[in-house]
Amino acid sequence: MKILEAVGVTKSFGGLTAVDNVDFHIEEGEIVSIIGPNGAGKTTFFNLITGVYEPTKGVIKFLDKDIHNLKPYEITSRGISRTFQNIRLFSSMTVFENIMIGQYCKTKANILNVIFKTKNAIKEQEEAREKVEKIIKFLELDSVANEIATSLPYGVQRKVEIGRALATEPKLLLLDEPAAGMNSQEKVEMQALIRKIRDQGYTVLLIEHDMKLVMGISDRVAVLDYGNKIAEGKPHEIQRNERVISAYLGKEVG
Repeated sequence: MKILEAVGVTKSFGGLTAVDNVDFHIEEGEIVSIIGPNGAGKTTFFNLITGVYEPTKGVIKFLDKDIHNLKPYEITSRGISRTFQNIRLFSSMTVFENIMIGQYCKTKANILNVIFKTKNAIKEQEEAREKVEKIIKFLELDSVANEIATSLPYGVQRKVEIGRALATEPKLLLLDEPAAGMNSQEKVEMQALIRKIRDQGYTVLLIEHDMKLVMGISDRVAVLDYGNKIAEGKPHEIQRNERVISAYLGKEVG
């Protein structure tokens, strides 16, 4: 089943076309990577999926419903969540509190319910805390749950950001360069974590520059170059694709 489908998606900024007539889909339960040289349009494509930008042309469907004209918070409520290339944690909050923020998009209590601590508001808060505790255990963050998130090592902060995304209870998780800035051991751990997330029933779409991670984890790989999708296929097919080699090496092949 296609969980996400983009048809003819284009995004132009004045005279610059950042994403050009891209067709793309991801099946439920897959791990799919989008790769390409710097400036290829990868993050712009993520921003189109998550409502940061609206396509100039084209259609984006999630679970067979149009989402390309929705706001980011509406798309999140539908079941798409993301992380960012540059970690965006709340600097004065603990690991628990940062992850708990993700749960608030699922709660229904209004401000008056919270202020007067109604029965429903208390129950909802307790349920949210239980869900966050499960995420923290799943990510093996128990020992640092009460630490200020931004005081922790870089790799741990990445996990906290992923935890916050998981707290929105997504069906599709978008990871923007999850291994950026990590050392070799942290990258191995991140690869294992992404597999573990998929095995819990999530569908994962990622942008990543580390080819070892991409080729070791992806069911399929799509390649963008100057906003165009130039290739798509299984990792071993992409590794042998002459257009992909040309895009990365900056020269003609063959």
